[in-house]
Amino acid sequence: MATPTLNTNRRSFLKVSGAGIGLAAGSGLTPARASEPLSNQPAMYLATPPKPASSTLTSLPPLAAMTLNRAAFGAAPGDIEDFNARGSTDIARLTSWVDEQLDPQSIDDSDVEARLNNPAFRTLHKSLTQLWADHYVPDNIPWEERVRPAWETLYATMTRAIYSKRQLKEIMVDFWHNHFNVYAYETPNACVWVHYDRNVIRPYTLGNFRQMLEANAKSTAMLYYLDNVDSSDEGPNENYARELLELHTLGAENYLGVIQQWEVPQDDQGRPIGYVDGDVLEVARCFTGWTVANGYWSDPNDPDTGEFYYRDFWHDRFQKYVLGEFIPADQAAMQDGLRVLDKLAEHPGTATHICRKLIRRLVTDNPPESLVESAAAVFHDNWTAPDQIALTLRHILLSPEFRSTWGEKMKRPFETLMGTMRNCGAEFTLHPDDEDSQVLSWLMQKTGHFPFSWVPPNGFPDTRDTWQGSTPMVMTWRIITWLLQVTDAGNNFRLDVLNQTLNAPEMADPSNHTPRKLAAFWFRRSLGYEPDAAQIAAAAEMLTHSDTYDGTPWGLDQPIDLTQDDWPYYWQSGLRTLVAMIHMSPDFLQR
Repeated sequence: MATPTLNTNRRSFLKVSGAGIGLAAGSGLTPARASEPLSNQPAMYLATPPKPASSTLTSLPPLAAMTLNRAAFGAAPGDIEDFNARGSTDIARLTSWVDEQLDPQSIDDSDVEARLNNPAFRTLHKSLTQLWADHYVPDNIPWEERVRPAWETLYATMTRAIYSKRQLKEIMVDFWHNHFNVYAYETPNACVWVHYDRNVIRPYTLGNFRQMLEANAKSTAMLYYLDNVDSSDEGPNENYARELLELHTLGAENYLGVIQQWEVPQDDQGRPIGYVDGDVLEVARCFTGWTVANGYWSDPNDPDTGEFYYRDFWHDRFQKYVLGEFIPADQAAMQDGLRVLDKLAEHPGTATHICRKLIRRLVTDNPPESLVESAAAVFHDNWTAPDQIALTLRHILLSPEFRSTWGEKMKRPFETLMGTMRNCGAEFTLHPDDEDSQVLSWLMQKTGHFPFSWVPPNGFPDTRDTWQGSTPMVMTWRIITWLLQVTDAGNNFRLDVLNQTLNAPEMADPSNHTPRKLAAFWFRRSLGYEPDAAQIAAAAEMLTHSDTYDGTPWGLDQPIDLTQDDWPYYWQSGLRTLVAMIHMSPDFLQR
């Protein structure tokens, strides 16, 4: 397997980059609000967002296009028609689609399952102990074999993003991977990455946050990534404790600095409204002894399996004071750590932090406080419910803000590429031993948005200012152009836009093969609607950039012969260039 690896050392990166790794939040457009939802969220938990720029939006796209570009990786052929057939009103269609997507087991995804049963995937069904034994324990195995579970998870993730009908679940898997970010491409994380994706993130994607929180706290990848694997009463490591508070639950907006714990104000339920440095140390003490069975210690109960292991004699058994609660000494095994997870999962500040991030992902860079409050109330009121996250997502996706806000988000490179492949009916067999898959992953690294490769623990940024710079834009453009040229062993294009054009009912008549009508067809296909006539004409000009051999310019309404791709008429190549340009147009990049 010749795929390049990303063997970056996270600790070295953090030492060098320090606070400079933070990226500024982007500015957005003012969201239109159809109503002001009721709220019972205490005002003390609401952080003031950046002031957005004035809106320049004059109209909204069809709701089908808005939904499939934000709550899915884009529209595959037939998706717009399926959405629009779900009811007689926008709200009926949206409700039907959301409710189906929130019940992913009801959706037949046998096509994806068949693709992932490819024998080239050798690690996706291995247990954690098998992954550890096969890819971490042996001393003399190639690096490519050590990291193969990470690469197979990458290609499985791309396969699901392109082909799965359970699109909302895949969007949320991506969201939670970023929320509980772990850098995958170093050992031992890479060796067990199949387990982290399959057993830690995916089962809880639409379920209960408290359960997901515990699964992460006990996961081999997270224990190594944030160093809790070595945390003992002799030297509690604060890395996991700090990120648990600052990133995973309460958020930096609820950090109150270095004041004494007993000086933190309380809400009307007696909860501290935030956390301080003292809480970080106390939380670290609660998680001492939470480690991995790695065979490094002479403990007969500590075999070399890679599984979660509670090493009792490493645990700090003295009394602790966490978030306003006194925890007595000599708790039963792991109980003080589990109590911390309960307190954090139930805290209103956690609900606000999580919901602001969800709304930033699904609606706008600058979440309206009214929607943050109402969504946080749903999240908090259902904190013990098995479908807590699904209930919260339903509230956000069916909100007036979701239906009336557009153009305030920009697709990141991964989303743009997956959306292009869905939209163009890509036929790619993605796996680690396929040369085109390897090239695709290598090129994706250069966009800056390569799954599981964000080194610091805060996850990939999700604001448009981060991604509208020249490097991600140019590299994404290059990849789309390359994708449209890739052929398989039978010399068939893997994104066969020519035959898709010729086989479309509205393009059956060759007289419709004018540059203007071809541009309009692919805009409708990619966006779910037609932009204004000026944009169609500008794109159509791309198809006629070369004059004919006699020097006569080709008219925008003059039919072309799509069977030709040789001098002087490179129409097939021109069509692929047109489609690539449309998939990098400002309209397509909006979400």
